[in-house]
Amino acid sequence: MFRLTVISVTLTLLLTGCGEQRVQNPHQGLRIVAMAPNTTEILYALGLSNSVVGVSHYAVYPPDAAQKPSVGGTYDPNFEMIVALQPDLVIGLETQKDIAAQLKALDIPFLGVAHEHISEIMQSILTIGKACGTDTEARQLFQSLEKQLDDISNIRTNGGKRVLVCVGHDESLSRMYVAGKGTFYDELIEYAGGVNACGKSAAKYPEISPEGLTTMHPDVVIDILPNSGHFTSNDWKPYRAVVITNDYASIPGPRFGLLLQDFINAIHE
Repeated sequence: MFRLTVISVTLTLLLTGCGEQRVQNPHQGLRIVAMAPNTTEILYALGLSNSVVGVSHYAVYPPDAAQKPSVGGTYDPNFEMIVALQPDLVIGLETQKDIAAQLKALDIPFLGVAHEHISEIMQSILTIGKACGTDTEARQLFQSLEKQLDDISNIRTNGGKRVLVCVGHDESLSRMYVAGKGTFYDELIEYAGGVNACGKSAAKYPEISPEGLTTMHPDVVIDILPNSGHFTSNDWKPYRAVVITNDYASIPGPRFGLLLQDFINAIHE
C-alpha cells in the first residue's frame, strides 16, 4: 500500500510565505483555532493551550491537543464547526489561501505562517507570539532554538557523506519521493554536516525509481516514516538506512531540533 499519508502530510506542511494579523484582545480569554499541527505546537509552546479551542485532524502533539475538537483536515476544514467554536483568530499556513478567503467572508480573522525553512519556523513563532500577546514567551522560545542551532554549528563535523531523505514510498521501494534542494530536509542535511544526494530537480520532492536511487549512490538513506513500525532499515539493503518514525519528522515546527539531532546521529554514527 502506497504511503499517501506520509507524502501528503509531509508535502502539504512544507510551505512558503508569511502573513500577519493582530487580534483586539490578545492572550486574555483568546479563542484560537489551529488549522495545522505546526501552529498547534507553537501555540502550546507559547503557553496558549487553554486558548486553543479547535485543531486540525492531524494535530497529535502535545497529546492534549488531540483531545481538542477537530475542525477537519488541513485543506478541507469543517467551516460549520469553526463558526460554532466562535474563534477570535484562526492560525494556519500561508498557502491556505482558499480557507483564508472563506473565513474572511465569515468575518473570522486568519493568520497564515510559513514553515518550509528553519528561519521561517522561527519567524512564525515571533509572528504568532505578537498576534496572541505572548511576545515575551515567543522571544524566549526563539532564543532557545537559536542557541540549539549555534551549539550544533559549533560541534558538528562536515564528513561530506551523501544523504538521501525519503519522504514516502511503496512497500517494494519501486516508487520513492525524496527531498530535493531548497527543502526543509535539505537544510537539515546541511546543518547536520552532510550533502544532499538528490541533485537539482524541477520538483522539490521528485519521484525516483530504484534505478534513480542507484545513480544517486547515497552513503545513508533517511526514511521519514512516522507511525510505522513494520518497515525497517533492513528493507533498504544494500543501502545503509535509518528509519525515523517519530511524528515530528513530518511536522516542520518548534521540535525541529529533535529531528536535526536524528539527522546528525544517522549521518555520523
